[in-house]
Amino acid sequence: MEFAKNKHFLRNYFLISFLILILIFFNACQPDEEDDVITDARDKLVSAWKCKENSQAFGEQNYYVDITKDTLSNYILIDNFFNLGYGKKLRAKLSGSILYINNQSISGYLFNGQGIVSSNYSSINWNYTFDEGNGPENVTAIYTKM
Repeated sequence: MEFAKNKHFLRNYFLISFLILILIFFNACQPDEEDDVITDARDKLVSAWKCKENSQAFGEQNYYVDITKDTLSNYILIDNFFNLGYGKKLRAKLSGSILYINNQSISGYLFNGQGIVSSNYSSINWNYTFDEGNGPENVTAIYTKM
């Protein structure tokens, strides 16, 4: 009789121990969070960019810009936009893969338009207008990440 109680006790002991080990094993095997996941798409735009720009007023221009994150959520700052000089920054809103410029005034020019960001964030195709008081003029530009 004593042997039967011990046999029942041992069986329960091993079963409970096995269940505890299984719980520990499955809890320990949860995947780690990925540290390199970028949750803010603006981070993929922060860089120096080469600009190839074309307008009727100024013809074709090649110059460089720097893109940084603005303190406002979903906005970036483009330093040297329209080749106006470093220190003169334009603010654009990123929504999905489109950058929007809405009534941004810099150095006497008023800018409106949008840029389409490539799926791998290596280029931006811009179509915008500038107006220095004589009516808006169209500009196209391609930014290539350096």
